Amino acid sequence: MFLTIGELINSTRDEVKQALKEKDEELIRKLAREQAEAGADVIDLNAGESMEDEKDDMDWLIDLVEDEVDDVRICVDTPDPEVLEFGLEKVENRPVINSISNEEDKAKAREVASEYDADIIGLAMGEEGMPETVEDRLNETEALVKKCEKLGIDTDNLYMDVIAMTIGSNQEQGQYVIDSVREIKENFDVKTNIGLSNMSFGLPDRGLINRTVFAMLLEAGLDAALIDPTDKPMMDTLKAAEALLGEDQNCLNYLKYKRSG
Repeated sequence: MFLTIGELINSTRDEVKQALKEKDEELIRKLAREQAEAGADVIDLNAGESMEDEKDDMDWLIDLVEDEVDDVRICVDTPDPEVLEFGLEKVENRPVINSISNEEDKAKAREVASEYDADIIGLAMGEEGMPETVEDRLNETEALVKKCEKLGIDTDNLYMDVIAMTIGSNQEQGQYVIDSVREIKENFDVKTNIGLSNMSFGLPDRGLINRTVFAMLLEAGLDAALIDPTDKPMMDTLKAAEALLGEDQNCLNYLKYKRSG
């Protein structure tokens, strides 16, 4: 089952940053409700721009979102292990962690992740910084899988993020990302994830780029993505691709989706 992670409640977005500052409950509830109604399985919550107030703002976000859509899972999105642990303790449904990586200063976050029954987004990134090639991504995946196994983390719960970068400045990255998904699925017992919108940064008609690469990634075996689920053409692409790839028995989900309007 593909995991659709709604990306809209992120403090790097101006309207969310302002909502956190002003405690605008109406906006946060609206974003949570609209993403859930559009088909998000998980709602990502990021309050990192709040800096020293991140923990309090994460607390506030979790309360609001779970009150508004109590049947949707929460993704606790933070680089701060204290905020991560707080969020994991607080959420009601089985959480998702965004994210862990190979970097040495992320060791505490990996330890926290090992203590909870959660799906975990792992970044294919380490001390060398952002990966460039498919080989870089495979090497970082192997290193993180070993770290997770050493900590007792079930790699069935690990979603390796292949680190999307804009094709606007490096056109090879599109093919690298697609090939990385395919290679990771073939060589490791993990799932794959991507922050899709990064691919089109700086280009016109970003939605067209994102939808096209999304279909290609789904064929390569992509298991999850941070996307805007209220982008109807994007969700159309997901449902059609699942039907075309034989992952939707008798096209029932596609038919249900289209009949729902």
